[in-house]
Amino acid sequence: MLYPLVPTLPTCSLQTIPHTPMSFFRDSRTLITGANRGIGLEWARQLAGPTDRLFATCRRPSEADQLHEIAASHPDTVDLFALDVTDPSAIQAVVEQVQDRVGALELLVNNAGINGGGKQDRFEGVDQETMMDVFRVNAAGPHLMAKAFADLLRAGTAGRRGATDGRAAVANITSQLGSIANAQSDTWHSYRASKAALNMCVRLQAAALRDDGVVAVALHPGWVRTDMGGAEARLSPEASVEGMMEVVGDLSLEDTGRFFAHDGKELPW
Repeated sequence: MLYPLVPTLPTCSLQTIPHTPMSFFRDSRTLITGANRGIGLEWARQLAGPTDRLFATCRRPSEADQLHEIAASHPDTVDLFALDVTDPSAIQAVVEQVQDRVGALELLVNNAGINGGGKQDRFEGVDQETMMDVFRVNAAGPHLMAKAFADLLRAGTAGRRGATDGRAAVANITSQLGSIANAQSDTWHSYRASKAALNMCVRLQAAALRDDGVVAVALHPGWVRTDMGGAEARLSPEASVEGMMEVVGDLSLEDTGRFFAHDGKELPW
């Protein structure tokens, strides 16, 4: 049987393929810190499918049962690494493993964090040891991670065919509690101060990496129902991470050094 000829459609170059937020993550290589629970675990759950390679890290992977379930469901794409973001030698060991496996990263999600006492951490009770512990994890840790993985992120700006449009990003999970402009209550002293410090680190990362095509941003996940956020929180981890992924997926170099909420709203420093 003869069929009518169908006119050949013109081919479409990669440059003309419409951009969508998920196109940033498709076939990309990503590393997440603090991936064993809460927001970090949800990042791992949502990225395990679309990414080409996902490196999910936490201090004790052997105790992270839910993270192991994600890895078992995606054995060819998800790797679990032990990582303490306050330990430079541990950071370097993971850098070397990522370099050996993939040679580049398109996304670093600096999620690991601690609260330092939360609402009970008030002016009259704040102490040096707690403050320094929280600063090491929440501010110094992400900044040293960005420094250590900078070359892999620079390599990631070349992208993969159809993947990240020549961009790489550092997504620093901060909090609106770190906003100096909005600081009003006498709670969460160590946590607030550490997130304000992280916000400055984001600005410094942006200045250092912009010319290399790497975007660095601060992301407020919202008030999320996690061990840290509590059962009364308004957002599920799923909704929070979905929103943050939309923000990251739409980033351009013009956005580097900015402070966004999970819904895309820009927040004051």
